[in-house]
Amino acid sequence: MILLKIILLSLLAFNLFANTLIKEAYFINTNNIGSKILFPNTKNNIILFQIPDRKNSIRIKNKQLTKILKENGYKDFQINSRYIHFKKISPIDTTKIENFLNKHYLEMYANINIKSIKVTPRSYLEELPSSFSIHIRTKSYLSKNGVISIKDTKNKKIFFNYVIDADLKIVKAKTNIKKGDEFSVLNVKLYKIKLDKFHAKPLQKIEKSKYQAKNHIKVDKIVSIRNIVPLSLVRKGSMVSVFMYSAGINISFVAKALQNGKLNDIISIKKGNNKKKLKAKVVGYQRVEIR
Repeated sequence: MILLKIILLSLLAFNLFANTLIKEAYFINTNNIGSKILFPNTKNNIILFQIPDRKNSIRIKNKQLTKILKENGYKDFQINSRYIHFKKISPIDTTKIENFLNKHYLEMYANINIKSIKVTPRSYLEELPSSFSIHIRTKSYLSKNGVISIKDTKNKKIFFNYVIDADLKIVKAKTNIKKGDEFSVLNVKLYKIKLDKFHAKPLQKIEKSKYQAKNHIKVDKIVSIRNIVPLSLVRKGSMVSVFMYSAGINISFVAKALQNGKLNDIISIKKGNNKKKLKAKVVGYQRVEIR
């Protein structure tokens, strides 16, 4: 029984360290780089390196780290990067910057659930300025990570990297959508995804009788604001109700639309076999007005 326990414990220990992937970068709060940073489940913490005084990071070659780890009994690990970076965490409070990012992303997306925001300075900082303004690039919200900067009262800029973990709902094509098709629950659906990176802002709501496709969209593709235009209330070749107001007299008749038209567009129409074209303003679905 005792022998069995020893074997099981040995197997467990082996699994804890087997094929450990050494990451490309580690953030630490001390100058001492111990083995527990790389292998959190190990009992002993062997000091492997030290960040030199007056420095806040150190870069170790793959071969150098491999040699030291093997000398200390670590064998089952994998290093894919040429260098491994160890960086000290700045003892600063980034809450103000995180709150700014939280508000910014909530303003840009209607259906977003932000789980966490991590902000790290690009260089080591002992403290933040007592007063500063925050600046972010125009299209940063299209990605889960990016660069944000602060500017102090002397116009000095300090840059930070950030990563946001969030879910959001976007609109995807349920079927192949042709140019000019109206968006509805018949051809698009809401879909929950992880925020990663978009080329353009995604559509996040399915609104009836509001948008139509600007171009062809394949099934399962994310619909972005680049793919939509306001819905045409009047279609070329359709019959429209025409209302004409002249000298206090209201006249209504039916005519043929010679163009597509969105709300407030001026389009050409033709009544019956009359070759004369009239100009009318689109005021509603299949309704135009002449004044």
